[in-house]
Amino acid sequence: MRIVVLSDNKVLKSGLVAKHSLSILVESGFTRVLFDMGIDYDVLEHNSGELGVDLALVDYVVVSHEHVPHYGGYKYVAQEAPYVKTLIPYGTMESLGSLFRLSGLRPFEVSKWTKLGEGIFVTPPHYGPPYEHFLVLNASKGLVVVSGCMHPGVKVLRDIKEFFNREVYAVIGGFHMQNAPSDLATRYARFVAEEVKPGFVVPLHCSGARFAELLRGHGIEVLEGGAGLELTI
Repeated sequence: MRIVVLSDNKVLKSGLVAKHSLSILVESGFTRVLFDMGIDYDVLEHNSGELGVDLALVDYVVVSHEHVPHYGGYKYVAQEAPYVKTLIPYGTMESLGSLFRLSGLRPFEVSKWTKLGEGIFVTPPHYGPPYEHFLVLNASKGLVVVSGCMHPGVKVLRDIKEFFNREVYAVIGGFHMQNAPSDLATRYARFVAEEVKPGFVVPLHCSGARFAELLRGHGIEVLEGGAGLELTI
């Protein structure tokens, strides 16, 4: 299983562009999933090219929630992978669905657990607001949860853990803690450490450096995230 961060608020490799956004490529077996599409055409095109990622090979696109930093690069995806099946959040068919259909993508609204490939699942919608869903990879070492912004809160991680009756090996993505009150960030970090107990965490996008330090303070291994990060699990 290979995970590549294509777009994020910061970069880990020279030549890439940083922008307030998120896009992650997941390759597992013969299935390739693009989780979120970044904020615009130019950033997604540039970073994908620099990283040698061919989005024409993507089998599915998953849009975590209806905020521009997570779907703004849709025109580039539609150009490279026309008619690709695009899973959108609950309640967004008239907005995102119409926009994507006009561009040539094939939108499908998620309302329940959805299997994309061997060991690759999309959760049902969780309300934040807005409605948001998550990518879950049932890997040999445990569950890998990929998050857009975690608007519904970290309790989602416990729900996922209980649904599969498996431990969470890693959480990768946004936690929405960058501008959160310090007491809330502290509670979130404690919950992740005590209730979820992941092997490691990669905070991206809206997570904030303070939250990463809080996690480390609870003994959680935190990997530095950013565009250009590549993981093999």
